[in-house]
Amino acid sequence: MYILSMDGKTLIKATTLSVTKNFGGKKEQKFAISAEREGQLTAVVAALYPDEKTAVDALEKAFQAFADGARAYRFQ
Repeated sequence: MYILSMDGKTLIKATTLSVTKNFGGKKEQKFAISAEREGQLTAVVAALYPDEKTAVDALEKAFQAFADGARAYRFQ
């Protein structure tokens, strides 16, 4: 799956997406959706959100898009 980061600066061929705590982030950036890439040891931040519920909701939207046949997704 291809993921375009929230800021539009990174296109990621992701194998796994997950919600993680963003330590040290600004108040409006406390949770991240991290995208892991095959063969890479580090994850890329695809999107940042103020709280866990908003991040999980965004991840659910991405899942639904892929379930409906999308091959690419951009986080909002």
